[in-house]
Amino acid sequence: MPTPIGHALAGLAVAGIAGRQNRPRPVHVVVLVFCAVAPDLDLLLRLVDGVNHHRGPSHSLGMAVIVATLGLALVRLRPGLPGGLAMGAAWASHVLLDYLGIDTVKPFGEMALWPFSREFFIAPAPLFYDVPRSFTAEAIRHNLTAVAIEVAVLAPVVWLSFAGRFRKTRP
Repeated sequence: MPTPIGHALAGLAVAGIAGRQNRPRPVHVVVLVFCAVAPDLDLLLRLVDGVNHHRGPSHSLGMAVIVATLGLALVRLRPGLPGGLAMGAAWASHVLLDYLGIDTVKPFGEMALWPFSREFFIAPAPLFYDVPRSFTAEAIRHNLTAVAIEVAVLAPVVWLSFAGRFRKTRP
């Protein structure tokens, strides 16, 4: 599964796409990057109850729809936030990247279609490395390679999502 850096890059790309007419506001970038990384907060639940909830319902398109719906309501209360659809898209980017990642922990994959299915899904030909959660020299090298692949794949997507936004206009 991709690193937080890969997920943050995907959120940044969503921010670029969502702000098509003009530059996205900094608060939009922060909120959308947070939404793209947030599904991994389920790792903290293990600290509470000792059960592995990772890659469960928080890693699903159903949760992306819930986030989009909550985002639409939140935007009515706080008009300066990005649109709810952009928040849902940023959340869904996490689901897509994890689907395309190597998983070495059973059950392999993620509950991408929750609440309609509790089945786990994973791409037959993964693109992104897994992330060992240790600090050995080998794990650090592995994670640096994972980040390099994520940057190589996602940085062009981010660049394209922002292309042309920062050119100076002629008077």
